[in-house]
Amino acid sequence: MMTWQKIFAEKAASLKLMDPWTFREDNSLQVHSLKPGWTEFLQNHVSGRFRCSQCLNKWSSAKVHILFHMCYGIVLMRIFRQACRQCHNPQLEEPIFSLENIERLLHNLVLKILKDFYNVPMQSDDLLEVVVDRCHASGVHDRTHCEGCKHGVCSRSRAAMEPGAGKNKVGVSKAQKTKMDVDKAQKTKMEVDRAWKIKIDVDEAWKTEMDVDNVWKTKMDVDKAQKTKMDVDKAWKTRMDVDKAWKTKVGVHKAWKPREDMDKAVLITRSTEQVVGGGFPWKRCCCVGLSVLCVLGVLIFALLYSLLK
Repeated sequence: MMTWQKIFAEKAASLKLMDPWTFREDNSLQVHSLKPGWTEFLQNHVSGRFRCSQCLNKWSSAKVHILFHMCYGIVLMRIFRQACRQCHNPQLEEPIFSLENIERLLHNLVLKILKDFYNVPMQSDDLLEVVVDRCHASGVHDRTHCEGCKHGVCSRSRAAMEPGAGKNKVGVSKAQKTKMDVDKAQKTKMEVDRAWKIKIDVDEAWKTEMDVDNVWKTKMDVDKAQKTKMDVDKAWKTRMDVDKAWKTKVGVHKAWKPREDMDKAVLITRSTEQVVGGGFPWKRCCCVGLSVLCVLGVLIFALLYSLLK
């Protein structure tokens, strides 16, 4: 199944199929049994090989039938199986297709999708034949051992492969209306996805803004702590200056105290008159001065007396 999905994706890309499409297998599909909004594509002449899981018998068939049901964005596939002719109670076996056949099958499928869902013109000649497997059918097709024949697929004409097969008028209108609804829903979904993405971007931007605010607040706290540290450093420096000044003051006091002690000792060793006069001998000077004045007075009296005679 992985091979089918991979080749389908490659064909969708090469034929420029818009929008994503899923591809899966569904063994409950029935021919011309469609839900509203679904279309059908039947490939009923595909060459494949079979091998019995019981007796290991091998055979080939050019009438392997593959049924596709498509709705917008979804492809369902059912491969009809065949049973071994030689076993009494055979099991239905899955066919094996060549890679070239699978590519041709899915090429036709993508063209049908472009025609039904994107209004891309398609002609019957655009469909590729898928009987290119290098094997020959093992005799006449055995309807009793074919799962497709039991479900009425083999009785369908080749017209089932034409672009208009598998749809009636009511189905076409319903499918077209459903396609328009699906397109509208797809557009709405894209707008919702875009709005959701914008919301996610806004949430991320808001979260980033909150982170920036937290970083800014942390920066302010750091700046505040830095300023507090500077104030602490300044206070510490001031305290060191105070301690230094206090130490200097203590040293001055220590140096001043011996000076005070010396002055006190000098005052104690001096006499009373030295201490009172500030240390100058005023009393002696006064006595000498009086003696000089007395002598001068006697000399002046003697001089005057001699002049008067």
